[in-house]
Amino acid sequence: MGYFLPHEGTNDVAWGLIAFESLAAYESYRARLKADEEGCRNFAMAHQRRLILKEERTFVEAVSGTLGVAPWPGEDAS
Repeated sequence: MGYFLPHEGTNDVAWGLIAFESLAAYESYRARLKADEEGCRNFAMAHQRRLILKEERTFVEAVSGTLGVAPWPGEDAS
């Protein structure tokens, strides 16, 4: 969905937001990424240069009626 860098305040935190249809799709992506040679080289470079000091994962759901997600039938998007 995008990468977000600090604009004001803390300058050592950034976010990369990605979206998947399901947890299974995400797990499949992670497995492919770990098996990908270029992905492994990229991760090793980032680790060596200390570009990623800490990684956290949080699983969220879009609020109905936002980010291009249609509201549930009968639900008001406002």
